[in-house]
Amino acid sequence: MDHVLAQLLHERVFATLSVLETENRAEPPATARLTAAWRTLLNLHEPTDTGACKACGPRWRKHMCSVWRVATAYFMTPNLSTPP
Repeated sequence: MDHVLAQLLHERVFATLSVLETENRAEPPATARLTAAWRTLLNLHEPTDTGACKACGPRWRKHMCSVWRVATAYFMTPNLSTPP
């Protein structure tokens, strides 16, 4: 995947997680744990300089790994209350 596009996607997903954390401060601690878990999982699956996924390896050099595809499907939707 193009590195510029991957970086923009990365920024957008993490921005969405930040919005969820900010909007749900009064919610139970489960929301905070869930967003923290997503952040950790996505950091483990960051692309390397060559575009490969750190956790999945070089087979995902041309495409997003499955973790980032799921995150994109859920966090890049216009309405966060309705999953794809």
